[in-house]
Amino acid sequence: MPSGAWLAAALGAALVAAPAWADHPAGLRSQGWSPLTAGLVFGGLALLAGAVVVIVVAILTRRDDGHPE
Repeated sequence: MPSGAWLAAALGAALVAAPAWADHPAGLRSQGWSPLTAGLVFGGLALLAGAVVVIVVAILTRRDDGHPE
């Protein structure tokens, strides 16, 4: 593709590009969390995820006692 055609294609694509949907006015944006709230929530989620991993590993590596029922 010649450089002139490449430049024309790039310019045409740039001109017809739609504005980003995320570029909305501030009135539609919700207020963010405080740093303390965010830290507590995400720390709790990390603790929960760690507990789930420990439980799953404990279940998967459980040994049978060998006592027949």
